[in-house]
Amino acid sequence: MIMPKCIWFLLIGAMMIAPYGDFRQPSNVIHFGYGIAVMSLGFIGSWRLKALSWQWFWFVAIATRLIILPMYPGDDIWRYLWEGYLQNLGFSPYEFAPNAPELIPYRLAWWSQINHPGVSAIYPPLTQLGFRGLASISPHVILFKSSFAIADLLTCWLLTKRFSYADTTFYAWNPLVIYSFAGGGHYDSWFILPLVAAWIAWEMDLRVSPLLVSCLIGISIAVKWISLPLLGFLGWSRRSQINFRLGILIAAEGMLPICLSAIAFCDVDSCTLIPTSSTFVSHGRSAEFLPYLLAKLWHPSTKTNSIFALPLGLITLWLLWKAKSFQELAIAFFTSLYLISPIIHGWYFTWIMPFAVGTKNWGVRWLSLSAFVYFVLPYRQALGDRHWQLTDFETWLLWLPLLLGWGWSYGRSLTAARGEILKKS
Repeated sequence: MIMPKCIWFLLIGAMMIAPYGDFRQPSNVIHFGYGIAVMSLGFIGSWRLKALSWQWFWFVAIATRLIILPMYPGDDIWRYLWEGYLQNLGFSPYEFAPNAPELIPYRLAWWSQINHPGVSAIYPPLTQLGFRGLASISPHVILFKSSFAIADLLTCWLLTKRFSYADTTFYAWNPLVIYSFAGGGHYDSWFILPLVAAWIAWEMDLRVSPLLVSCLIGISIAVKWISLPLLGFLGWSRRSQINFRLGILIAAEGMLPICLSAIAFCDVDSCTLIPTSSTFVSHGRSAEFLPYLLAKLWHPSTKTNSIFALPLGLITLWLLWKAKSFQELAIAFFTSLYLISPIIHGWYFTWIMPFAVGTKNWGVRWLSLSAFVYFVLPYRQALGDRHWQLTDFETWLLWLPLLLGWGWSYGRSLTAARGEILKKS
């Protein structure tokens, strides 16, 4: 059993970034970048693997995550801990922002590290219940990060049920994925897991009940709203096989998890689950692409984010009409969402990664690497620059690899399709 050389780069890179997770120190961001560069070399090397044993696959997948599990997390995790801790005290995080005067007596040592302390909870209710369950054991960073890393590894396992170990390294050995959950401590792996489970069940076994798949997508929606458009694909893709009654059941079951979990936070008079009045939600911006370009032509567009909902909705409807598979829809939808969304964070790009396994999509491949351009934002913030905005050069450096890679892959697919037509003729 020969060890691929790329493994050394992944392991050494993980050890290099492990001490430098606290981005409040500018030098840490630089050292983090060095380590990610080394991991990226190993990741690129893995693209050439034609075959891989299960032992090496799981050794790297688990070892890299264990190495960085103790590293200092991203600042989102302090809000996760706080909102879980708060619920166990009997308070609703949707009702009280972290800096609410009523909560002053309950502040813990890490309270000052909570981001956007003037904004109440934005995470969906099932996610909040997850935070509550973990915090009831202990509001500790390692416990929360371990739950995210375990969900991530379960996603790796699901992917191996459809793809080879060599192909699945695109997700399991991806530096962005490894850092985002085990290192940065972002909870997105919780919503990716049931969404991937729904996809694998839907496309690998046509006998699987649409209701089971809709339930899995419903769980994903209840953890993070962004999965909602994918629910419509179930009924539309097999509209000839699904009658009106079953279609209603699919939609109802898909929405059931979020409705049931919301009961814990709603009453007869109020059920506010999104702080729509906050400036962060209404017109916050972060590493965006099309909204950034639009602002150069029409500056008033920076005053509201709601204007981007219509084009995204229209594109989603078009994709539902055109997509031939769940995987195709997921890749196209997430790509469209990234390009149109006014708020982008580096770990958002992990959403598309499991669906790109086996596709050889060069846009997503290069995005796995260019996504780290995002981290110049916390670097500048650590230097005292609070203007959370990429420069023109940084914006293109982040987004151009995705666009060029997509164009290259699309062009090759068209060439291959024409070749097939010529052969048949």
